[in-house]
Amino acid sequence: MKWKEPLLLFRNEGKTFRNVSAASGPVFAESFPARGLALGDFNNDGGVDVLISNNDAAPVLLRNNAGKENNWLGVHLIGRKCNVDAIGAHITYQAGEMKRSRMKVGGGSFLSAHDPRIVLGIGKRPKIDWLEVRWPMPSGGVERFNRSADE
Repeated sequence: MKWKEPLLLFRNEGKTFRNVSAASGPVFAESFPARGLALGDFNNDGGVDVLISNNDAAPVLLRNNAGKENNWLGVHLIGRKCNVDAIGAHITYQAGEMKRSRMKVGGGSFLSAHDPRIVLGIGKRPKIDWLEVRWPMPSGGVERFNRSADE
């Protein structure tokens, strides 16, 4: 029975996913007793990193170095009239011509928990123009944060 397996990394290419493991570094050539995975910005540089937990072995941290060259905002939502983790909240934001949306999800992987923050990347753009949070029920409220005109 094979209980150690290689890590796999796939790139989303729109309608398909392509396995890019072989071109992604030497760690992808090794085998691990991996059982859990957590996503989060472990070094607060704007890049979402990956922590892999292994049975009876040290965890493996895959650091995302691409984020440190771009601008970003970390958002930690705390529900007051809905669930405290704000699961189901919908965030929409715009920076220049780029508009994106994210949904706060729960769950994770075996014995693992993701960073509760949502990292909103804006690339080389200097600022977020506006950000809107649609809170889940029973609140259902909407909050919008705009950049002031003098900024």
